[in-house]
Amino acid sequence: MTYPIDCKIDYNNNKEFRSCLRKLFAMNAEKYDQKIRVLDSIEKLDDETRDEISYDEDASTIMLDYIFDQTKENKLFQKLYVTAALRMFSVDKSIGLAVLFSYDYLKTFHLCLVDYFSSPEKFVEENINYINLMKKIS
Repeated sequence: MTYPIDCKIDYNNNKEFRSCLRKLFAMNAEKYDQKIRVLDSIEKLDDETRDEISYDEDASTIMLDYIFDQTKENKLFQKLYVTAALRMFSVDKSIGLAVLFSYDYLKTFHLCLVDYFSSPEKFVEENINYINLMKKIS
């Protein structure tokens, strides 16, 4: 598994944001098609509900675990995770990681991950994407 560093992340609304998450996490919406068809036949589902039902938790868990495992020894990511977790009144780094994948932070966090996975040794405190993300979450 690798982080999709070539994935372009740009969104201006919730639907586009969710689409970006699906690409990043390599979600398989097809595995939920049958469930959606059954529910849709009982009660007409709106697009957002259909989208929520097709969210592939397994794929997101796999990618989040991979990212955390790959960054757990990096002091800058540890600082990002704790600082982001504090937004939820927590110090749990896994919560911080989830917060960084939220609507408000994904664009900037993705740039940090791209920088890190492209060249880990060059991901330093002076990295502009790291600085921008720390400003956003602090």
